[in-house]
Amino acid sequence: MSSKNELRQAAFKRRLALPPALCADACARITARFLDEVPLPPAGAVISGYVPVNNEVDVFPLMTALIERGYRCAVPHNVERDYVLEFLEWTPKTKLYNGLYNIPQPDPREAESLLPDLLIVPMVAFDAQCNRMGYGSGYFDRTFAHLRVFHKFSAVGIAFEAQKETEVPTDRHDYRLDGVVTEAAFYAAVAEDKKE
Repeated sequence: MSSKNELRQAAFKRRLALPPALCADACARITARFLDEVPLPPAGAVISGYVPVNNEVDVFPLMTALIERGYRCAVPHNVERDYVLEFLEWTPKTKLYNGLYNIPQPDPREAESLLPDLLIVPMVAFDAQCNRMGYGSGYFDRTFAHLRVFHKFSAVGIAFEAQKETEVPTDRHDYRLDGVVTEAAFYAAVAEDKKE
């Protein structure tokens, strides 16, 4: 089996190489599938998304649709390495600035900090058991570990089907997602096998 880093690099390159037309069609299908198949919290709850970079699935249309359905949306904000993420409110009118790693994020002086009930999570790769491979910095895994001490939440990954691997290697720090949505399927984690 390839090393975790080799799998990460190969999956990242595969995502970057996806044609724009294919990505646009897949993003629309992912939005529809998410709204149709993912168990959502009650209206009024907070759902965090993300600001897409590096050819990640564009979740802005999904977050806009969720706001129209009565949810509050947020996106990650981070100013320090080796830390947990904060989530700042996002609307289609939110102004973004380049933060850590040049990832666009809201201004904490203008956007309210929110506690997400459902996290929509980007990734580099995943498997059918809902194991996620991120960029290797550990931000989401540290954030999951932090949140689960005092807050009940669920986490669903968003990816293109081309990012699916037969098996994603994991260790004790890796958090298994509740599900993963692609343009082709909604993969739901089996409850008894899900890592808490």
